Amino acid sequence: MAKTLKRSFIFVVLTGLIVLLWVNLLPHTEDTTKMADYTTQASEALIPVDPLSREALDCQAFISNHLTSPYGGIYTNYQSTAQTGDLSSGHEVLSESMGLLLEYARLTGDQKLFNDTANYIKNYLMVDDILLWRIVENSDPITDVSATIDDLRIYQTLALAKNQWPHNDAAAEVFKTLETQLTSKGFQSGYLVNYYSSTSPTQDKTVEVAYINLSAIQTLAATKPEMAAAVTTNQQILLGSFISKTLPLYHKSYEPSKKTYSDANGRINILDSLMVMLNLAQVGIYSPESINWLEERTASGTLYSFYDSQTGAALDTQESSAAYGLAAQIGATLGNEFLTGNALTQLKKHQNSDPLSPLFGGFGYNNNAYSYDNLQALLGLVYHK
Repeated sequence: MAKTLKRSFIFVVLTGLIVLLWVNLLPHTEDTTKMADYTTQASEALIPVDPLSREALDCQAFISNHLTSPYGGIYTNYQSTAQTGDLSSGHEVLSESMGLLLEYARLTGDQKLFNDTANYIKNYLMVDDILLWRIVENSDPITDVSATIDDLRIYQTLALAKNQWPHNDAAAEVFKTLETQLTSKGFQSGYLVNYYSSTSPTQDKTVEVAYINLSAIQTLAATKPEMAAAVTTNQQILLGSFISKTLPLYHKSYEPSKKTYSDANGRINILDSLMVMLNLAQVGIYSPESINWLEERTASGTLYSFYDSQTGAALDTQESSAAYGLAAQIGATLGNEFLTGNALTQLKKHQNSDPLSPLFGGFGYNNNAYSYDNLQALLGLVYHK
């Protein structure tokens, strides 16, 4: 495992250097956004703690006992609801959740959980050669499209797991399917689409910047050389999404036809920006301004949910376990123990520690808990000593 991680670190550093060369040599998107002063990763990534801490085990137990279906799917919500709408809710199961669980299994070396999760993805999410982004188990389909953000995460996790153990039949089939479908339907003119169906990509007018898992796209291009241009195109969008020194976070969307970035009513969702920072970190790149900003707010426990894109001011005072979990992962990926440690300190404050509560070990409020919050927290907690 240590040798594998050493090789991975060297690969990430080399990848980061290549990306920085591309930044300087290739034409950039035409936008007034200020390009960040990016730098390459200098420290080795942190290694998941073995054995896992009590906090991580308690969180895992909560997810296993209270958010997991009898078939192995992860429920979106702790509370069930019969309502099905545009947004996921209740006991729906998301490809997002299963991808995060798959990554947890890989990071912790849990081959049984990894294989069980791969089996679930193949048996329940794969329909007509795509992975449905949301389902209700043993029910008629509630969508006919796949989400590229989830597909890329699952694809990259499966690719990395090859260095740890052989794929079982389900993992091999999912991996091959994603490789084919992402190549043929996941991009339009080199731009990552948000969703695609079994017949065609959606006609997206914008690219969601947080969806750009550059590491996964690079892995895809290593096998599919025709994807090389897509690496360049999406890397430029990712790097160019930096907002400003006033608010060193990242824009939400990019519109290729106008070559401009936009945000939802001038509001920056911290989770979107943290995903961009993690995607950059995974290829060995980061903005010191962004990391300094994040370090300050994790140290003080003031990492809030929304920020004004113009002034940089916080628009609320709500904290999120998912945000602190992502911050811990960013720090771990960059080998930044200061960021990871402070993020975990804040994260633990939000963990339910009442053994009489049904939410014990989990992260929730108002007698409810959400898969995304708990899984991102769990992925952060694997680095808690």
